[in-house]
Amino acid sequence: MEIVFVRHGVPDFTLADERQMTQLEKDYAPLCRDHLPVLQENLNQPVFDDADIIISSLYTRALQTAEILNRHRGLPLFVEHDLREWRADREGGYFTLKERDRRWHEYRESLKAGIPMTDTRYEYIDELKLRAELVLERYRQYRKVVVVSHFNVFEAFQGFQEEGLSCGELRVISF
Repeated sequence: MEIVFVRHGVPDFTLADERQMTQLEKDYAPLCRDHLPVLQENLNQPVFDDADIIISSLYTRALQTAEILNRHRGLPLFVEHDLREWRADREGGYFTLKERDRRWHEYRESLKAGIPMTDTRYEYIDELKLRAELVLERYRQYRKVVVVSHFNVFEAFQGFQEEGLSCGELRVISF
């Protein structure tokens, strides 16, 4: 199966951070309106023309990106819980963006070095990859699938990515 992997557009966490919302509440943040024209241009590429379906993470930023992509394509759109973001905290609750970033960098450094993570508060790369693979297995009957998700999900399939994948960017991969 060919996958056009799209990282969601640029989210706007302004209100969530101002109100010290929980991580779950931050996942409801919409896309940043200032970046929508660039996102719309990225999503208007011929690589999407012969796609069979779109599968999206349930987070608002991914769903809104999938909706923009699908506005004129009319493809079946499936929402999948397990294409969600990497879990920086298994316990839930509020922690600051600064703390999330610290955990993210620690996670990334362990990936880069190829060493297992030891902090049980985080989701491990193998767990993330397995949950995403189980989702994609259910769509094997399709030839070309668009997946709108998160950088961590992409990296789980492709291994450590030094350059990353910017919001709104896409890559074509095989599964």
